[in-house]
Amino acid sequence: MANILVTSYYSRWDLADHKGRIALYDSSNQLIENHLFTDPAEFQVVASMLRQEKPLWFDTEAQHLRTGSEPVGEWENR
Repeated sequence: MANILVTSYYSRWDLADHKGRIALYDSSNQLIENHLFTDPAEFQVVASMLRQEKPLWFDTEAQHLRTGSEPVGEWENR
């Protein structure tokens, strides 16, 4: 199992074909995962995690995107 810190990403939604793609990159700008989404809700959940959570880790074996340990509550940095 490899947990890799996600430091950047690329996302797009194809308006004609109704498909999305999100690519995850590590700190060396190496591709970790390039995932195709056909479910708009699933695409939105992952995009929201990438925009709002930090740090994010990708488990290459389980294919999980997860947050790091963080305090409970929305305003943890205040």
